Amino acid sequence: MNTVTGWQDTCDSNVELDSRYNPYPNMQTRISAALVLILSLCSSEALAQRDLFPCENPNEELYNIFENGSLERLYVHGCQGVGLDGLSTSILMPSGTPPNQGDEGEDNEDLLQDTPYESWTCRYSAGNLQDGDPATAWVEGKDGQGLGEVIIIPCLDLSQPVEIWSGYGKSKNLFQFNSRPKEIEIAILDTNSQIMYTQYGNEYLNLKVVKKGRQTLEDLNGYQSLYLPTLTDEYYTDENITGRFLAIKILSVYPGSKWEDTCISEVRNVEKD
Repeated sequence: MNTVTGWQDTCDSNVELDSRYNPYPNMQTRISAALVLILSLCSSEALAQRDLFPCENPNEELYNIFENGSLERLYVHGCQGVGLDGLSTSILMPSGTPPNQGDEGEDNEDLLQDTPYESWTCRYSAGNLQDGDPATAWVEGKDGQGLGEVIIIPCLDLSQPVEIWSGYGKSKNLFQFNSRPKEIEIAILDTNSQIMYTQYGNEYLNLKVVKKGRQTLEDLNGYQSLYLPTLTDEYYTDENITGRFLAIKILSVYPGSKWEDTCISEVRNVEKD
């Protein structure tokens, strides 16, 4: 790369320069501005062509958590929203015709906003479990009541109390119409492998179950305590562990009066007063 002193060779050789003389006093500013412009243009182009993250590929490898006590890899796109199909073994697809994949919507000028197609496919995905809104829910997508289905909740402080809103909390009727988990199996899994950072999320490798437990939930349209397997304080301060996750498996349900689909609206840390 050329330097500023090299650029001085293009000046009139008869000009006597001292060490304090800079023939381009604003050059550094101009270079910085040019770099900012280039990065801005590149970012704009990247956003204009950003990848879509529909919820079309549930992760059946999650069955291994409770069958074998391990999971080879786990990709976490985020804590909520679209692209979290890999955090459940199944997802209910909405009825009706999906929007066109290339349709960004008439009012969607913000390319960071979810497209109608993404929102449609992810309407009942695990991305609803930590969005703070019990009117949304993860709904399993298997025939029957979803016995044996598994979800992972990625963004919890497992050293602190956790609570769950079991069922579809949008209304009293929807809560009763759909099935609710009754008996569940809970697992805490972790990894001490190096995290693989990607452009859109993190990938964790070689996860192992460290402890499991079971709980019978109340048939309650609201938050109730989720009792996690007990681990030592030293476990939660172990800096060698690069990721800790909570997994839930449905063992039995309170049957819905209208539909068999089993729902969970929220899983979160208990809010402090």
